Amino acid sequence: MPVIRISKVKALIVYVIVLAIAYYLMLPPLNWHSPAFWSFFTPAILILLVILTMFSSQGVQAPKKPVVIFGLVLILAPSLLGIMGIRLFHSNEYANRINVETTEFNTIGEVDFTKTAIIDRDTTEALGDRVMGQMSDWVSQFEVSDEYTQISYKDSVYRVTPLEYADFFKWWANKSEGIPAYITVDSTDGTAKLVRLKDMGLDNMKYVPSSLFNKNLMRHLRFQYPMEIFGSPSFEIDEKGHPWYVCSTYSYKLVGNKKYVTGAIFMDPITGESTKYDLKSVPKWADRIFPEALVIEEIDDYGSLQKGFINSIIGQKGVIKSSSGYNYIEKDGDIWLYTGVTSANSDSSNLGFILVNLRTHEALRIDAPGANETSAMKSAEDEVQNYGYKATFPVLVNVNGQPTYLMSLRADTSNSSQSVLKMYAMVDATDYQKVATVSVDQGLNVLKKEMIALQGVTSSDEVVYEKKEITVSNLNKVFVEGNTIYYFEDQDGKKYRMDFTTKYEEQLAFLKNGDTVSIEYLESEGVQLVHSFE
Repeated sequence: MPVIRISKVKALIVYVIVLAIAYYLMLPPLNWHSPAFWSFFTPAILILLVILTMFSSQGVQAPKKPVVIFGLVLILAPSLLGIMGIRLFHSNEYANRINVETTEFNTIGEVDFTKTAIIDRDTTEALGDRVMGQMSDWVSQFEVSDEYTQISYKDSVYRVTPLEYADFFKWWANKSEGIPAYITVDSTDGTAKLVRLKDMGLDNMKYVPSSLFNKNLMRHLRFQYPMEIFGSPSFEIDEKGHPWYVCSTYSYKLVGNKKYVTGAIFMDPITGESTKYDLKSVPKWADRIFPEALVIEEIDDYGSLQKGFINSIIGQKGVIKSSSGYNYIEKDGDIWLYTGVTSANSDSSNLGFILVNLRTHEALRIDAPGANETSAMKSAEDEVQNYGYKATFPVLVNVNGQPTYLMSLRADTSNSSQSVLKMYAMVDATDYQKVATVSVDQGLNVLKKEMIALQGVTSSDEVVYEKKEITVSNLNKVFVEGNTIYYFEDQDGKKYRMDFTTKYEEQLAFLKNGDTVSIEYLESEGVQLVHSFE
């Protein structure tokens, strides 16, 4: 059998070239806390040892015992360090990775619909795509990113997302000019705008995630900060509308455990310049420093490990966990994540809510037993079951001191991004049988009045329903985007409107001119809104 003779120098040259290419593509941090560091450098070092010890002028030789031992240690080290940092051994540390303060519900101010994100993500994406579709000169070159970061902007709430290169060839054709715009969608009313950077006197964005080679955002950041552990960057805009990529930085306990945020890098995608901030120095206009998935993980550790790891598995005394989803609340100019907290057996009730400021990490717990979000969504859907509308995940709001779920109702389609917003609903978080719904054109202020009336609480906005017996005339039934609306007049020519609900299905189905009925209605200019019907 011939002896294989390979030049050690040549092998090292090939090794260095392959290693450089692999690093350029994989971009691992030079930080031993990161699992990616070990995934990259463990095989790299092992291959180097093979080259240095096995290749010689006599051909390929078996490695010596010390080299084998070192290789085994190198392979086992990250696993051992990872095991040493798990919850089993550090349950108290995990339980306190987020500092949660108990407070009263009135910490959340009375609902302000100019700052309440009622437009859900799927609807937002559809609105953004619609705006982009109107730009005939760009639609073939760029796509809308699916990022849609929730931000507080100009005393309201928006989702923002950049455009991105559609594919390699579109990048090649446009790389010298860059990305020319981003999209904003007002989360309170759905107003979508495409913002051209040149209209603000700014150049286009060159350093973006969809760019390639050295102007790829993550590669550019890695070369600037080789030792930092990055998360996925979020696209945000400051109060002047200037675009930024905010990239949170992390570390771990030992290797890959108890991930925590250490700060954030703010990169200008126009110039490529960046600044690293620690947590105390982050600019106040930023909204997403602590990513949602990490916050939910922290909440679950807080809820499950207060009495130790064993109790979280066996017995589960006092164990709570986050509910099936989360949403966003604007509070004091910041975006807060909110989620319900439920018992370990995941029944249909919540024990309360936890709010976390995504910029500062401040966390508040509100004890308010009641229905969970899924039950509230089901109650709202049942209220309009004749239409088959589907509820979006609710927003927690304060309606006259009462915790209340606010949600949209959409026509159900096979593609959620094409669903049309039809109605709004409120469900009392402590009594999910109290449900109020209105059509989109009636608006949220009418919905709030309806909810206050159902809750039966005293308020400066308290609804006073007028009661009246009328004789129906000039009855008309109108279909608006799948909704059935009844318009009629009384004997004095006063006009009324009532949306069809299953509660009054039998009465409305057989209503005709000349019938005498008793109604309760909200006094308003023009057409009166009928609340109940006999």
